[in-house]
Amino acid sequence: MINKPLHNFHIPVMGLAYTIDSPIRVAQYGISSVISIIDDEIIEKMKNFYSRKFNLTYAEIPVKADDYRARRITDYLNMVDEIVTEKFGAFKEDLVKNRATLKRFTEMLPNTSELRKSLQSFLGQSGDFTAAVRRCIETHLNPGSIDVNIMTKVDKDNYRDHEQLPVMYNDAHASLRGFANSRLSAAVVLSAGMNPRLYSYMETFDDFFRMLTDRSKRRLSLRSAISGRP
Repeated sequence: MINKPLHNFHIPVMGLAYTIDSPIRVAQYGISSVISIIDDEIIEKMKNFYSRKFNLTYAEIPVKADDYRARRITDYLNMVDEIVTEKFGAFKEDLVKNRATLKRFTEMLPNTSELRKSLQSFLGQSGDFTAAVRRCIETHLNPGSIDVNIMTKVDKDNYRDHEQLPVMYNDAHASLRGFANSRLSAAVVLSAGMNPRLYSYMETFDDFFRMLTDRSKRRLSLRSAISGRP
């Protein structure tokens, strides 16, 4: 049974946009990455771009829409998850059917990887080993995690018709809500300082609590400690 992680690295968050679409590019190889979800304008533009690229239905969420920040983030993360799932399925089929693809992927894995050793044993065989490779891949290969980052101090108050909105509509709060309402089962990385109000807000979402009695429930986790730098 393979217990070790597939890769010994991940792609950390890089600014507001440098890793905004990293999961779409690398998650099918089992590589985890972290994307920033604090800037809903960038996210809406990326949702539009990738909807056209992958022939998906694009439903614009205008700034006048109710709770538009959180909804934009939720829609984008769900779209990324959908694209990653599709690309991962296609990649697995290619691994099974294409010996060259299988060889290249095997060479990507660290030398200590148990999956690498298993795949290398198949490559060293002659004849048809398609069924064995398929079983191995289905059992041990998973897409990389689509983790998210929220800079906790980027939590400005927002207004509508010159009236201040409740705290839950602040930037970081809306980002957290957008993530919590998405389909992702992943980690949220909080950075850039302390925000007690935001941490308390996490308690309002059941998925941030460990569910020991229900393994099928989607669970969210806090991956990193809070730092004083973004």
